[in-house]
Amino acid sequence: MATLGTVGEKALVNEIVKNSHSRVALGPGDDAAAIKIGDKCIVVSSDIMSKKTHASEGMSYYDIGWFAAAVNYSDVAAMGAAPIGILVSLFMERDLEVSCFREMMRGVRECSDAIGAEILGGDTKEGAGIVISGTALGIVDEKKMLKRGGAKPGDLIGVTGPIGTAAAGFFAVQSNIDAPGIKKSLFTPFPRTKEGCVLSDSGYVTACMDVTDGLAYSINEISRHSGNVYFEIDWEKIPITEETKDVIRRTNSDELETVLYFGGEYELVFTFDPLGEEYLRKALGGNFYIIGEAKGNDNVMMKSGKPVKLEYRGWEHFKS
Repeated sequence: MATLGTVGEKALVNEIVKNSHSRVALGPGDDAAAIKIGDKCIVVSSDIMSKKTHASEGMSYYDIGWFAAAVNYSDVAAMGAAPIGILVSLFMERDLEVSCFREMMRGVRECSDAIGAEILGGDTKEGAGIVISGTALGIVDEKKMLKRGGAKPGDLIGVTGPIGTAAAGFFAVQSNIDAPGIKKSLFTPFPRTKEGCVLSDSGYVTACMDVTDGLAYSINEISRHSGNVYFEIDWEKIPITEETKDVIRRTNSDELETVLYFGGEYELVFTFDPLGEEYLRKALGGNFYIIGEAKGNDNVMMKSGKPVKLEYRGWEHFKS
């Protein structure tokens, strides 16, 4: 008998997409849905987190609230939309201290404030443990909206920030290593909504998504949604912080697994016309790293002069 543990989250999502017949501008299958209003689209994304299965050891109630908001806003960012706000619904047990609830909502509010968004409403109900469901909204010109598909041969591929930080942060927590920078990336990731708007406004970006489930998975997703446009990634160009490298060494973690497949990242990975490199570099400032290009007939990474296949896998709920 098939169970959720044997099937996994991706198969469930694919089943939902296959059985959906959407009439909106963009239905299930991308980072967010989009509803056309005039010449603009309202993008809508929903994400849920459970303290039991999502919260890393050491996360405060404030961190939990921030994280719940950030993961929702990250999907808005991937569409190139300006964030509007978030609806937040919570399951909580009746013996939870009110101060804990207040701290979670402070995290949601301050994450929203940091990107120019607001809390729009929500719901509270009694339930087992702590579960937070968010629904984030954003707005973007229909013609500028970014999607997972659209990459073309010859495009360059980039990311908005360091990769592997969340994984290394998790290992640091597990091993009681003092690494405040990467722990912050794990506990309170900052949604790249500003960068997403820069990408969509530029006119040069052809595809985009966030790196929630791992860099390799995201690259393969863009490849599939773009009609099997393939990518060659340069390992040496993937931005990895010294703190991340140090934790990988000290915990004897697998370098490739940590950077390519662990996930938990809320950076954006995007493809763009090479003519836009100078503009994007200037507009994004330090949040711009070219890691490869669209070429060849498979998704590979060059490391020490040798090709390494980028496997179509990453973090997956129920299975990972």
